[in-house]
Amino acid sequence: MAIRREELHTGAPGRVLRFPTERAAARFRRQKVVEGRRRLALLLAAVTVVVGVAFGAATGPGGVTSRAGAPATVVLQPGDTLWGVATDFAGPSVDPRAYVDELQDLNGIEGAPRAGMQVTLPR
Repeated sequence: MAIRREELHTGAPGRVLRFPTERAAARFRRQKVVEGRRRLALLLAAVTVVVGVAFGAATGPGGVTSRAGAPATVVLQPGDTLWGVATDFAGPSVDPRAYVDELQDLNGIEGAPRAGMQVTLPR
């Protein structure tokens, strides 16, 4: 079935639609602003990590110390635990969990300590 030219043209003048360049330009500007903010946030996060690592390294290994007057080594008695050693000899501002970790690392302890074991305390 063929369509005649007269059927296609309704007689009303055609409407020309313009491409919305203003909206496209505004969207592009918004995208650039968001991209800039994301880059700034990423830069700030990276700087925060670098500064945190630098200050963490400056405080020494873990910042775990024994209280003043604590002996250099302790011989464990039956029933003694690393947690008990930590609560007895850790410094005033030291978390006992970090102190136990430092005791394990410093003395090469894996698992439960044995009675009679000589444990070196962190300084």
